[in-house]
Amino acid sequence: MGKARRKRVKKLDKNERIRKFPRFDFLLIIIIGLVIATIATLYIGINLTSNPSTNTSYESELKAAIIDSLYIMDPNQDFLIKANQALSNSGFKVDMYVGDDVTVELFRVLPSLSYKLIILRAHTAYEPNLVAFFTGTYADSEYFTEQIMGWVRIRKVEGKRFYAVTPSLIEEATGYAKFHGSIIIVDSCYGLNSKSMAKAFIHKGASAYIAWDKGVYSNYSDYATLELINHLLNGKTVKQAVSLTTKDPDFGSVLSYYGNGNARI
Repeated sequence: MGKARRKRVKKLDKNERIRKFPRFDFLLIIIIGLVIATIATLYIGINLTSNPSTNTSYESELKAAIIDSLYIMDPNQDFLIKANQALSNSGFKVDMYVGDDVTVELFRVLPSLSYKLIILRAHTAYEPNLVAFFTGTYADSEYFTEQIMGWVRIRKVEGKRFYAVTPSLIEEATGYAKFHGSIIIVDSCYGLNSKSMAKAFIHKGASAYIAWDKGVYSNYSDYATLELINHLLNGKTVKQAVSLTTKDPDFGSVLSYYGNGNARI
């Protein structure tokens, strides 16, 4: 697309500007606000009508998702094989989203996909009162509207820029879908550094959200997550499974849960 040509305009002195455009700044703010509100309304409306999340039926089939954007920076094929095997042997249909399969769009439709168990292996961007999950998508010039709405942020890890999804995306950009009692396991640091993401998942219908409150080595977190999965598959409640899982020996991170401690798979 060619560059727009600039028109030369006569420079007005300060008095002329005030006289001819006394409320220009105020009107401009209103116009920008209306444009953003209109875009957001249209965007959400389109999402609600086109997103399969508007389906009210809930599949009875046992389904689990392993979402691993961390694979790009820190792959652990052994974890993926063992987690998939444990779940499959217990009757779950397992969907795996690895590396650049983990997109903003995936998080947007996630509540509509009827997963009983969701395992998130992802870098976590954390700030005071905010947790955001890295996708596997390198950041460029996409998701402008989503960034304005606060649903998506650009965050860096190891010098690379990725899109990260915020709790607002889970709550506001996922349509009418609900998680129908899903259990969320965050195989990552700082998932419960604040309760923002946990509250978003619970508000959208998850029964429990399990995560670490501080830093943890990825290989240890993977090991502990496999332990946790097996406890849940053996009929333990969320509270019991968390208490039985090996404690972090390096950083003193605490594995905890938010939501219903009596939930089971």
